[in-house]
Amino acid sequence: MKKYYIYTFGCKVNQYETRLISEKFKKDNFEPTEKPEDADIIIFNSCTVTAEADKECEYFLRKTLKLSNRPKIILTGCMAKNKTQRLKDFFPEIQIIENKNELYAEPEKQSIKNFEGRSRAFLKIQDGCDSFCSYCIVPFVRNKLWSKSEDEVLSEIENFVKSGYSEVVLTGIHVGKYKGGITELIKQIVKIPLNFRIRLSSIELNEINGELIGLMKNNPDKICRHLHIPLQSGSDEILKQMNRQYKAKDFADKTEKIMTKLPDLALTTDIITGFPGETESHHNETCDFVKRTLFARFHIFRYSDRDGTKASRLPGKVCIETIKKRSNDLFEIDKIKRKEFLSKNIGTKRKAVRAGKNKALTDNYITVNIPEKPSGIFEVEITAMAEV
Repeated sequence: MKKYYIYTFGCKVNQYETRLISEKFKKDNFEPTEKPEDADIIIFNSCTVTAEADKECEYFLRKTLKLSNRPKIILTGCMAKNKTQRLKDFFPEIQIIENKNELYAEPEKQSIKNFEGRSRAFLKIQDGCDSFCSYCIVPFVRNKLWSKSEDEVLSEIENFVKSGYSEVVLTGIHVGKYKGGITELIKQIVKIPLNFRIRLSSIELNEINGELIGLMKNNPDKICRHLHIPLQSGSDEILKQMNRQYKAKDFADKTEKIMTKLPDLALTTDIITGFPGETESHHNETCDFVKRTLFARFHIFRYSDRDGTKASRLPGKVCIETIKKRSNDLFEIDKIKRKEFLSKNIGTKRKAVRAGKNKALTDNYITVNIPEKPSGIFEVEITAMAEV
């Protein structure tokens, strides 16, 4: 039997789509392998959100071309769509598939029942974005808005839970664009009479309403106490240049209301540093903002030009040395935020699910060590050894 190997770059949506590709190869009588040197076919599911993502993927492509077993190599995903001709010119031996839907039939009707090697399941409920934040390439490579039907979402969750997954992460390129409304969908999900919980992968500030927060407050066993809300900058001038549809005060006011209603919530975020035109004053505004906001942690991205975006044409590019320094400033604040959030939770007991070998993840996004491998949703006590 021929063997295949898949390597996934990037987001949870890519991880879900990799599972669809894997299911298709299994149906075609291929056997999965964890060793590229044993594979007849190798598939790379790429990401192109940052320049670093592109470099990482190209590194793996060059490395794979040197394998002595000479496997067939397929590159798909966002980078394949964004840089098709360049990749064909640089890697003529590799098959470039711009539209990964070609790797699985009728993608809108596809569903999966398990995530091999994972204790939590990811469920893609939505695809596409039309917001066109000035720094982002995603609307150019995933421009078709699509939503999985409510019935299919509910059915897939039930399948996951019956297959042993106690946590399902709802994911998409822009989850808040779910057709029919993400809040309306969650209303139906919490009615499923099974023992499980859901977690939202990410949601924009302006797509969070009082009804959603009410659902979270009233359904603590079904909805994780965790919201990832991208901030990107604490400076109104930079937010405007980014084409973000809020001001820093809007973010502060709404998240303060959320934290008042859900004080044990893990509030996480994304921050971009070194955006074109960002001055030291703008950077300090961001640092001051995140210091006074009740974040549990944040992801820090160093700005990189994406060809075709508005930001790539803006003047005032920030040099890489300054970007590194500013990102280090934010990493130091992040360390403090993680410690503060953990300290607030030490000694409390939370509901958790397995998250790897001898690890468990609480509903409010804290990783704890566990001596055994319990199943389902179980209670853990948070100690100083935990991680945020």
